Amino acid sequence: MAAGPERSRCAAAILQSTTHTPIAAAGTMATESEGDMEFLWKWRKYLLLLATLVASVTYGAGLNPPGGVWSQDGGNAPEAQHGVRVVRLGAVNPPAPAVYPFRVGDPVLVHTYADRYTAFFYCNAAAFIASLVIIMFLLDRRISGNRVGLTVLRSAMLLDLLALMAAFAAGSCRSVVGSIYVSALFALVFAYVAIHVRLERSKKPADESHLKERRKFLLLLATFATPLTYGAGLSPPGGFWSETGAGHRAGAPLLHDGPYKIRYHAFFYANANSFVASLAIIMLLMSSTLSGRLARSYALPVCVLVELLGLMAAYAAGSCRWITTTVYIACLVGAVFLYILLQVVIAGYVSGIHNGETPQSNNPNNEEQLGVVQEGGVVTRRLESNNGQQGAEKVEESRSLLLLLATLAATVTYQAGLSPPGGVWPEGHLDNSHTAGNPVLHDINPKRYKAFYHCNTAAFVASLVVIVIVQSKELSSGAVVRRAALNTVMILDLFGLMGAYVAGSCRDGATTIYVAALAVAIFIYSIA
Repeated sequence: MAAGPERSRCAAAILQSTTHTPIAAAGTMATESEGDMEFLWKWRKYLLLLATLVASVTYGAGLNPPGGVWSQDGGNAPEAQHGVRVVRLGAVNPPAPAVYPFRVGDPVLVHTYADRYTAFFYCNAAAFIASLVIIMFLLDRRISGNRVGLTVLRSAMLLDLLALMAAFAAGSCRSVVGSIYVSALFALVFAYVAIHVRLERSKKPADESHLKERRKFLLLLATFATPLTYGAGLSPPGGFWSETGAGHRAGAPLLHDGPYKIRYHAFFYANANSFVASLAIIMLLMSSTLSGRLARSYALPVCVLVELLGLMAAYAAGSCRWITTTVYIACLVGAVFLYILLQVVIAGYVSGIHNGETPQSNNPNNEEQLGVVQEGGVVTRRLESNNGQQGAEKVEESRSLLLLLATLAATVTYQAGLSPPGGVWPEGHLDNSHTAGNPVLHDINPKRYKAFYHCNTAAFVASLVVIVIVQSKELSSGAVVRRAALNTVMILDLFGLMGAYVAGSCRDGATTIYVAALAVAIFIYSIA
């Protein structure tokens, strides 16, 4: 008889556990969804900026596809190529051969690399649509504030990154080796992020308060670097061959099949590494699960180093055609990084000394200096943090503005270096007066081109130095030496931009003098 009540109690316990388990699971899932939504909404403005830039670059790539467009009509049969239709007597004439894609304005890759163009087109279109979906969902929380909207937003973000990767792999190169290299890099990065997200979900999330500002700076840097390297990969320096000839095909990069093949390969792999590193930074920073691990690992510093070194190497290889100029850029970058390394070592040494010191207690006014007041035998510390917090907020705001300015300057100088004013020669002459892919301005007006190039290079390197200094609190602290170094680099950046614009925006002396005088007047007015 006693077994009956015991069985009843066990059945009731089992029934209670089975009824409460789904409810608890649903509550946990709801809590995770709310946490993910709050995480994404907190970084909404950076995601909006990233989605807007990706939408812009994919829109431009869709309208101006890699490989260029045909400049003259043609067809896939002799009679169509010459605009003559052959009439065959005694037989039914076949329909006129299709001329697509040989009409003026049609993409060249449709004919020369059909499969590669198809993959690029659909992946680029998917990235463009996914970016628009992300923008719409982030603009209105009523759409993305529920579980369904959050799932759609996550799916759109994942689709955007994957489609951007695939479009870059298909459109940035014409060889199988290049596509395999880029795809392997993407696979490694994606697998690394996926594995660590899976492993970290079971762990307790760590405090990420000290990572917040660093996350903001790095995300802003990756936001601008991603569309920059994407566009540079699809439209490499030197342009594309417009016709199929001996040793090259229409739509292939001009530098790849000319005398600068090694230089092109250096640019391609460096730019691809920087693009993949930018996407890796975005995926790592946008994962709320990996926040604790990022604070303890070297994944982010390695990605940032690869990104910046890739940008510098791609600029050195793609912006010039001469070994002496490349050596000049390499020496300039080496000197800059040596200075930064010395600053890091000095900052670490000074920080270690300060951490090892003990506060002096024999000062009679020590308590007053530290803000300690004794009342009724209880020691309380006076909270004098208002001014300190305001000062810290001003410093962080200044760092954010400097990073934004330096990132924009690096973007425009990188693009201007790879696509110099005046363009490049589309094909070489028989008398070797110029080489295909060389800047036109260099052969027409060498002094003006050299002035533009060196000023633009100085501004580009100075912008990267500002980015490195600003994103590190150790390098951008209040030390007099470091503040003077930052001010010097910023002035060099602005003067480099002014000089490059003066030299590259016009061709006659009167206009050059006018633009230079205007720039100097504005600069004097700003510091007065």
